[in-house]
Amino acid sequence: MARRVQRRKNSCVFSFEDIQKVLLSALKNHEDFVLAREPRPGDTADPETEPVIHIMTGNLITTCRLNGLKGRVMLYDDEGARIVTIREKDFTTGPENGGCLSG
Repeated sequence: MARRVQRRKNSCVFSFEDIQKVLLSALKNHEDFVLAREPRPGDTADPETEPVIHIMTGNLITTCRLNGLKGRVMLYDDEGARIVTIREKDFTTGPENGGCLSG
C-alpha cells in the first residue's frame, strides 16, 4: 500500500531563491526535480481555493515517464506548452566554463 503524503500547512514565505537552492541541491545530489502548479488542490476543491506549488525531489522520473510527459507537452504546444532542454553540465558550469546560462 502506498504511503500517504503528509502535507504541511506553513505560513512562511518561500522565495524564488529558496527554489533555486532546492534545485541546485537536487542537481548536486543527482536527483530529479519537479516543480508543479496545482490550480485548485483536492478532488472537490472550491473554485475559490488558491493554487499551490509542489516541489518534489528524489529519484522520480523514469525514461518512460519522461517520454510520456514530453508527449503531453507536444500535444499542447499550440496552447503555449513548451519544453526547455539543457545538458546538465551546461546548466551547472555556467558561461565562464562554456555553459549557456548565466549564474
